[in-house]
Amino acid sequence: MVISLVELCANTVVNHFDLIVSQQSARLTSLAVDAKARLFQLLSHRGLITDDNLPYLLNCRTRTFDLRDCTKITDQSLILMARCSLNAQIERKRLESNQNQVSTFTITSVLNPSIIYLHGSSITDQGIIEFVQQYPSLRKIRLQNCSHITDASICAIGKYCLRLMELDLTGCIQISDEGVNSLRLLPYIRSLSLSQTRISDAALIAIGQSSFHYTLNEINLKMCTEITDDGFAFLLKNCPKLKKIGFLQCPKLTERSREIFNAQTHQFSFLLRTIPVT
Repeated sequence: MVISLVELCANTVVNHFDLIVSQQSARLTSLAVDAKARLFQLLSHRGLITDDNLPYLLNCRTRTFDLRDCTKITDQSLILMARCSLNAQIERKRLESNQNQVSTFTITSVLNPSIIYLHGSSITDQGIIEFVQQYPSLRKIRLQNCSHITDASICAIGKYCLRLMELDLTGCIQISDEGVNSLRLLPYIRSLSLSQTRISDAALIAIGQSSFHYTLNEINLKMCTEITDDGFAFLLKNCPKLKKIGFLQCPKLTERSREIFNAQTHQFSFLLRTIPVT
């Protein structure tokens, strides 16, 4: 009964959240951490988190920031979250002390995310770079259809996120071989999606020579129109733990790739493929 009552209250708050933000924001700020974490989860699943209401929801309990359905999230929110890292807050305090300022600064809402999911064209390199610089312990990053991010964001991920295990860049149409090459030193990547990016064989070779070539067990290359048989063969040869692979609508793959792939099909548990029959 207690759990049901708590859930009922949480859903009531969610249903009237904009009104509460406008009229009772002070009460939201003072909510317990567990309550904020639950509201964050409910609002994010409904796509209702925005740049304006996110500050009232940040808390130290939330580890998964699933904002993929929140279309009104922009760089502003990523920069705010970056400033909520412990290191960023300590640095601000240090600078204020060095400048002999009388400060009312207190460390609140220290974040410790391990997963972030984003979606859409409102996100740019500025937000991604500031965010990943502050959170090197990120394990999963999904940036689906973030059409404005470039290789600069991926280079930042490769530089700072040394514990990363999953990276999804589906629909990030500006990502090229340079960005993928910058991931080479990450040792733990198990899942990588490069669907609808601008990569070529150079990226597949970089993956085959990377620190994670032996841990990679899933890759999606759907609609990567520049990859060819040579890159595909190198990838299969040098990534022995691959179990899942997608290569739908890769027009430069030929019967040669089909033959190479068929010889190793026994090691795969999931396939998505189309290779033109010659």
